[in-house]
Amino acid sequence: MSESTKKVTPEESTELDQNVEFVPETKKGFLVWIKAHKPQLIMIGISIPTIIAVVLGLKNKVAIQCLWDKLSEELKKADLYSPKWFETVSDELLSTEREKVRLAYCSSGDNFSEANWLENLLRRFDKEMSKRACL
Repeated sequence: MSESTKKVTPEESTELDQNVEFVPETKKGFLVWIKAHKPQLIMIGISIPTIIAVVLGLKNKVAIQCLWDKLSEELKKADLYSPKWFETVSDELLSTEREKVRLAYCSSGDNFSEANWLENLLRRFDKEMSKRACL
């Protein structure tokens, strides 16, 4: 028998019918369902990661607190010699801090990047002190 006249068993017929007729309907139905439940899906997409973050946060509270403290210290260090700090600090504190930086510069040794940074910082101190001396 040729391919076009081959007999199809009832099981194969059912399988062919399912493959041909119901696949597009299933896809359409799924898309319709997604469109109908879009707000709920968005809320689930937001709430599940939030719940996971809260659980992990509660579980690692001590580590997060340590990290936060270190970040706070680093921010204070970064803000220590900011332009605003130079404008608001007293002359006495300016001299004291300059001496600390000078000592660190003298002991920096072979660390050229640190020495360069400290040298630039000393110049900022000197510039501010000169500006104050002229006023």
